[in-house]
Amino acid sequence: MMKKWLTLALTAILLVSVSAFAMAEAKITFQMDQEPQSMDPTLNDYSTGSYALQSLFRGLYKYAEDGSLVPAMAESYSVSEDGCTYTFKLREGLKWSDGTPLTAHDFEYSWKRVLDPEVASDTAYTLYGVIKNGYECFVDQTVAVEDLPIRALDDTTLEVELAAPASYFLTLTASTAFMPVQQATVEENGNDWSASPETYVCNGPFMITEMKKDESYTLVKNPYYYNADEVKIDTVQYVFINAAETAKMAFDNGEIDIVTLVNADAMNAYQGTDNLVASDRIGYRYFEFNCEKEPFNDARVRRALTLALNREILINAIIEDPTRRPLYGWVPYGIKDLLDPELDWRDAVGDVFTEDIEEAKALLAEAGYPNGEGFPAFSIKYVPDTELQKLCEAMAQMWKQYLGIDCAVTAVESGVYWADDTGTRDSGDFEIAYMGYTLDYAEPSAAFFVLENAEGNAKTRWDCPEYLEMTAQMRTGISGLERETLYKHAEALLAQECPVIPIFNYVATALVSDRVEGFTRNSNGHPNFEYCSIVE
Repeated sequence: MMKKWLTLALTAILLVSVSAFAMAEAKITFQMDQEPQSMDPTLNDYSTGSYALQSLFRGLYKYAEDGSLVPAMAESYSVSEDGCTYTFKLREGLKWSDGTPLTAHDFEYSWKRVLDPEVASDTAYTLYGVIKNGYECFVDQTVAVEDLPIRALDDTTLEVELAAPASYFLTLTASTAFMPVQQATVEENGNDWSASPETYVCNGPFMITEMKKDESYTLVKNPYYYNADEVKIDTVQYVFINAAETAKMAFDNGEIDIVTLVNADAMNAYQGTDNLVASDRIGYRYFEFNCEKEPFNDARVRRALTLALNREILINAIIEDPTRRPLYGWVPYGIKDLLDPELDWRDAVGDVFTEDIEEAKALLAEAGYPNGEGFPAFSIKYVPDTELQKLCEAMAQMWKQYLGIDCAVTAVESGVYWADDTGTRDSGDFEIAYMGYTLDYAEPSAAFFVLENAEGNAKTRWDCPEYLEMTAQMRTGISGLERETLYKHAEALLAQECPVIPIFNYVATALVSDRVEGFTRNSNGHPNFEYCSIVE
């Protein structure tokens, strides 16, 4: 009798334990170095925003777990013989996170909103780079938004005309700028719709329930997502930590499951383990000149400072991250060559400049500053970050050693640095400012469009009609050798003008807990939690 009772008791305990395990929340805590500048897909042009938006929204296409491009809101598409008209067929029964229908009309509204000059989206170049009359609408303002060839033919059919064939267009539909926003929500709340969970409507695998400023965002599984049955994570908490040492300590203690801010100490500690995960990322760290300020309005000065940096030392001795590659051009690694797709474009084309101290000295002397004499005081500005501080200080030391010029290193609080209109970069309150960029698609034009000053408000204030002519030609139907040649000419021009200083290629590194399976990042470095699961 006692044996039977004991068996029943153990069985009950086991059932309770199994039930508790089954009911346990599948949660991932994810570290980002700062709060997103914008949570509106139309307005966001920063990787930090895309890190969150890629969990909250889905475009017509998305990235699968293996990195391939697969249908998301669309189920199929067709393209005209001339390669310029795409017709997408959306899935039936799509819904927003508030349960209301999502249709092709939402995509028409959203894409036109990006191109509306009244909205003034910083990411409009992504769309006007390919969509017919997009440039004329946003930049020239000779075409009305309502006349753009973006049309919802019915609730499940979207048609769009391109300015010229673009083999990478389908990839763009997975990027942040091409994601839909709900018209009713935007019109009722204005741009503030994305500032509160109460008004935040999205269509991705997760939806936002809590936004603690400068602390964390909490995302939960979206029951209305078309693929919700396959999403195994209940909650993703984005925690904002901008100190690599703090992030590593939290990971070591099991307080954070995934850390993206990986410094040399973290890399050394986890080198050779499954916890250190690295993948290619089509982006790069660079520094911007304010080309309106003397003496940086002189291309000779900008080129001198660009040439007088030893990138190998900066990468291996200063930030101690050998996974990053020094960059001697404006198109990052990770993009296939147009003529030989077996090669990386950067490897096929080669370097467009090299470190050359003697030429740098000669250029500075020619500009009127022999051995740095008479060169005015200036500074590099950056957001508080240990790695950035070491990088900026080392650059300043090299310029002092090689060119005889003095450069101050100034940290600016993140909210001030990135603020719209009044911020450090937007207002032009800098001589040299840190920046980095991850391209929206893997084609060289993505890098070139970032550096044009077509709207007259680029942070570099670099005006170059010859360069604008080149980027305009990139938006035409030229292909093959002609297109590759144009890209080479554009880089050759940049190598003389140097509106920015490329330093190194990005690599997406992360520390990932043993309890997390299926964590991936796309070629832009954005995390994907749709395919994750928890192993207890």
